[in-house]
Amino acid sequence: MSRILQIDCFRGWMLLIMTVDHLFFLPFSYLEGWSNVTYGFAGYVTAAEGFFFLSGLVSGIVFTNLIVSKSYGYARSKLLHRARELYLWHLLCFTLAALIIFCFPSITSSWAENPYMTDFVESPMVSLIMGAFFTSLPNLLDILPVYVLFLVITPFILKAFLHGKLKAIISGCFVFWLIAQFRPQDVLWTQVHSWFPQLPWNFGYFEILAWQLIFVLGLGFGYSLVNGTLKLPKSRSLLVVSLLFTTFMLCHRHSSNLQLVMPLQEYWTSISSFGPLRLLNTITLAYILFWAACKFPNFFKQKPLIYLGQHSLYVFTYHIILLYTLTLFRTPISELNVFLQILIFGACLVSLWMPAYAHSVWKAKQKVELSRTKGTKLAV
Repeated sequence: MSRILQIDCFRGWMLLIMTVDHLFFLPFSYLEGWSNVTYGFAGYVTAAEGFFFLSGLVSGIVFTNLIVSKSYGYARSKLLHRARELYLWHLLCFTLAALIIFCFPSITSSWAENPYMTDFVESPMVSLIMGAFFTSLPNLLDILPVYVLFLVITPFILKAFLHGKLKAIISGCFVFWLIAQFRPQDVLWTQVHSWFPQLPWNFGYFEILAWQLIFVLGLGFGYSLVNGTLKLPKSRSLLVVSLLFTTFMLCHRHSSNLQLVMPLQEYWTSISSFGPLRLLNTITLAYILFWAACKFPNFFKQKPLIYLGQHSLYVFTYHIILLYTLTLFRTPISELNVFLQILIFGACLVSLWMPAYAHSVWKAKQKVELSRTKGTKLAV
């Protein structure tokens, strides 16, 4: 099965939007209000939902193809290798972030105002050690571990799919999502913190039992796509309902008047536990984009974004390091005029193509070396 460029393009868009959202947290003081353009760009949905789903989709396509063309054992070894690679990048990001906090305590002390950063700022080296075991995960450093865990369980999920248990797995994942609405990670944190209060416990912002649902849904779609069993209804009625619901969510998200008339408890739209309305919002938006991709197949094929999406791990890792580094200059940046802030902001976005280019060059060199090695063996 050939590579689907539209998926790479969507991944590129998600990376770009995610970076914009995170850059506003620096903050760029004059630009802070602009964050509403991308953060909640379609209601109670962020780029994170799209990125998790697309990661599952790509994993389902790539590793189902490997199972079909090679074997299940080969696909499993490749998945575990990928999980190992993500884990090493997680350690690199964590180490650099800990060094930044350790070397610049007077600047980074203000970061402790964020409850997900307090323990990291106060105990960076202990947090680094615990972060290697996913038990202390501050802001931005809690995303790669989730992917590592998802990739580790992916071989077992794909094996269940192969045995015709796709619906059973999706149903089970939905049950786990329901359990996650009661915030089990918060309960676990409270318990372990009462036992060992001196340690910087932090299980991250994302409830893993909630966010596994969107990843596994992506896996299921990818698996079904390869096997030719994927059947999504192209219903105009569903499209109209999706458009109306997404439009309402968008208006509610950005209208303070509508929020006063129809208030929603945080539970319904929670990011960390992937609340019910957020899940519905994500599904309806995905259906709209599915229709758009089918109706205008060439629209989602912008080459720069495809290029970004094809090197997503390295771009994502770079963006974490970039954000931790730039946050050191939070105060100087906020004192600049709006024009200079926009220039720096734009330069940060353009720089995302640097790691993508570096990785493509490295891959090209690896291919050349591999062909030379094969040629030498044949000559011998």
